[in-house]
Amino acid sequence: MKKIIKKLLKWTGITLLLLIIALILIPIFFKDELKQLVIDEVNKSLTAELSLDDFDLTFFSTFPNMTIALHDAKLTGLNEFKGVKLADIKKIEAHIGFWSVVAGDQIEIDEIHIIDPTFDVRVLESGLANFDIVKPDSVKTVEEIEEPSSFKLTLNEYSITNAKIIYDDKASNMYLEIDSLTHTGTGDLTADVIDFETTTTMNKLTYQMDGVSYLTEVKTEAVINLLMEFTDKSSKFTLKENEIKLNALTFSMDGFYEMLEDHDNLDFKLNASKATFKEFLSLIPTFYQSGYEGMLTSGTLGIKGFVKGELDETNLPGWDINMKVNNAAIKYPGLPGKITNIQIDGGSKFKGGDDLDLMTIEMPRFHANFSKNSIDVSLFLNRLISDPYIKSGIKANMDLSTLKDFVPTEEGESYSGILDADVNIEGKMSDLENENFEAFTAEGELMLSKMLYQTASLPNDVDIQNMKFTFSPQNLTLNELDAKMGKSDFSMDGKIDNYLGYMLRDEVLKGDFNFNSNYLDLDELMGTSSTTTEAATVETTEATTGEPRTASAEEEPTLVPGNIDFLLASSIQKIRYNGIDVKNIKGNVRLKDEVASIENLTMDAMGGEIGLNGSYNTQDHSTPKMDFSYTLKEIDINQLATNFLTVGKLAPIAKYAKGKISSNFDMQTDLTSGFEPILSSLTSIGDLSSNTLSISGFKLLEKIENKTKLKDISTQTINNFKTKFTVKDGKVTVTPFDVKLGGIATKVSGYTTLDQQMNYDFNMNVPKDKIPASMIKEVEKAMGKLNALVPKLDIGKLPDFIPVKVNASGDPKDPKITTDFKEAILKATGDFKDNIIESVKETVKDTIQSIVTDQVDNIKEELEAQKKNILDNAQKQADKVKNEAKKAADVVRAEADKQGKQLIKEAGGNPIKKKLAEAAAKKGNEAAEKKAKKIEDEGNKKADDIMNKAREKADKLG
Repeated sequence: MKKIIKKLLKWTGITLLLLIIALILIPIFFKDELKQLVIDEVNKSLTAELSLDDFDLTFFSTFPNMTIALHDAKLTGLNEFKGVKLADIKKIEAHIGFWSVVAGDQIEIDEIHIIDPTFDVRVLESGLANFDIVKPDSVKTVEEIEEPSSFKLTLNEYSITNAKIIYDDKASNMYLEIDSLTHTGTGDLTADVIDFETTTTMNKLTYQMDGVSYLTEVKTEAVINLLMEFTDKSSKFTLKENEIKLNALTFSMDGFYEMLEDHDNLDFKLNASKATFKEFLSLIPTFYQSGYEGMLTSGTLGIKGFVKGELDETNLPGWDINMKVNNAAIKYPGLPGKITNIQIDGGSKFKGGDDLDLMTIEMPRFHANFSKNSIDVSLFLNRLISDPYIKSGIKANMDLSTLKDFVPTEEGESYSGILDADVNIEGKMSDLENENFEAFTAEGELMLSKMLYQTASLPNDVDIQNMKFTFSPQNLTLNELDAKMGKSDFSMDGKIDNYLGYMLRDEVLKGDFNFNSNYLDLDELMGTSSTTTEAATVETTEATTGEPRTASAEEEPTLVPGNIDFLLASSIQKIRYNGIDVKNIKGNVRLKDEVASIENLTMDAMGGEIGLNGSYNTQDHSTPKMDFSYTLKEIDINQLATNFLTVGKLAPIAKYAKGKISSNFDMQTDLTSGFEPILSSLTSIGDLSSNTLSISGFKLLEKIENKTKLKDISTQTINNFKTKFTVKDGKVTVTPFDVKLGGIATKVSGYTTLDQQMNYDFNMNVPKDKIPASMIKEVEKAMGKLNALVPKLDIGKLPDFIPVKVNASGDPKDPKITTDFKEAILKATGDFKDNIIESVKETVKDTIQSIVTDQVDNIKEELEAQKKNILDNAQKQADKVKNEAKKAADVVRAEADKQGKQLIKEAGGNPIKKKLAEAAAKKGNEAAEKKAKKIEDEGNKKADDIMNKAREKADKLG
């Protein structure tokens, strides 16, 4: 018996030891397999791409579960949502069953915890959503359809910590943003009846729909207990104990949501019996953010509502939601005024079914007194689908200067002026559509007079002397608007048609306005400096590379509304913009069919006349387009290049020129979300002419003068200049044109790329008297000697004109100049008679070539020697850096190998220790190899940098 017990203890100890060893080795051996399994499982099922930066696997802390931690997990969209990160999660932690991993059939997931996630959810106008990423069977392979998933959810706990969520639904015109969401849920999700408990907090909740903000940065807390019951034919979710808090307003919901085979049943009641008027005000940003805690209120608040009935493809449940406020008052601490007699009665009803015409929205009363001032509003809407009926009124008499007595204002903010409104509207849309205006009531006026608005956020006060709107069934008329802001003044009048169709049916809103101003100082209005600098025209990534950025949710293009048709006829005597004075501005601006257009806009600026036409087209919401043209007459070219970035890109020489130009230009381009042109898509045609241009300081001409030794090239005056150009495939190409450079007839052709690279040819017909005198003297002297020695050759003098080619390429700020000047002279001097003996001709040419070469290249050998010295020294330095890096890398490798061998030696004959030591030695060698490779790569890069700088230095020698 003792032997049996001894053997049992022995083998139990061995088993325990092996189990401990397994617990240590499993995270090492299974880590990569599990990581790849996660990625493969997800990417196999989704039309999006999962990526992971790191992956951890631990065992002891959650035994008998294993813990998988995914770090920096990103789920990136494809196709229409390419580059959009649906999910960007700092950490995902999942607890999985150990024995399910060992068995290998299905891996059971017991808990999931998501930490610091960002979710960017988007729905396009077409209804396509970036969260709809589960592959349909039609695009799956046979293996993907038939192969069961390796994962099985057995969740009983999950959590989301510090999440940011954006839901932007263009199809439903809905926007939701949540900041700092923390949510936990517990319960056995594998049971048929689940008693689930959740807790949720959000620092900020914003919800908008159809352009209306219903919740704005509301702090939210929710504790919800949910009973979930599942059968073969239904799923039922019942709200048990729950409490929801929005800012200070606390309420709860009672009821259930049941999903049946052919329809759903809903029965929810709102319970807000404990809510107070002050808590309700916390949902209104103006009240909640301005001294809310010290605000005193009185009056009663009643909020009740229910949603009950069937929901299917054609029917909606019924509802009755109502809020009443009686005899309420508001007083802020430290303010003398008290808002009194607040009466609110409003809500919405629908009995349920498929006839939404039975829905009503009504607010029979909204009233408030501000001392002697008051405001009354009423609204009733029904038959919203077939023939909307509206009955509404607004009556207000407000002395704006008294607002500061009732509501806290920001420091430096004040109002003055009188607001009077008395408007009544009642009738059916069908009467307006049939032009039965007698049956429709729309009457009244809204007037604002002597209003002065001051705030620290604006550079100047807003002074509205008069503004008057008149209501009628046909239109809303802006009778007058006279205003000033700082040095600027403007006035407007016009009318808006179909304003009720726009409000009730989202139909096209039409308007015609006249805008007049004596002076607009846009620099002052926008708070900019009048001093223009190159910094004002900083180039974006797109402008430099020609490639667009991937727009984030905050960077979506500014869209022109599709249901707006406005025409603004403008007449402005003078504008100050970006330090430029522009006068006599006339023209039209139109908004229609998602296109904003400038039509026949003319002005006087920069010493000449400018005519503009163009459009900003957002019919393709993802990529706006611009079509733009201008006509310039006698414009100061230096002012033009200094103030407008595009001109500097199209013609770099413009910044170094003085004179007046005329030009016609037509351009089309796609635009980024930041309204910058996507240069790879830009195409245009244009022309440029000038009677007289003076040029100085242009690096390209200076280098041509230095290279050819020709005088008067870098600083000169060009007369009767004309050229045409095109912009296509990122190149500004000029049609070959004739010009005189330093008195030398020259034909110029070539292009400048929009990422600031150029390639231009200058075909110059150089007069003999422009060639350096020392070169001419030596050449003619040699020719004279040859004539004396061999009279039969009859060698003449150099021709009066010599064709020379010059090429300028690279960066316009530091171009590379090449020329065939030497070859051109040799060719001119070698133009002998046909009967010259070939050998004699070659001798003559060789003699002359030697003389000319000696003069032209008299310093070439010295320069080459200097270049060689620079490159030789650099090569020695680079070789030294590489050798030192290799030595350091070899030391790292040797030390790792030594340590690994020592570990194996210390393991002795123990096979387990030896196996662990060999694994550790392998990892140590791999890490050392990475470190050594990095040292060598850094050394090679440093050596390459040394050689590149040396070559640049050598090239600058000529």
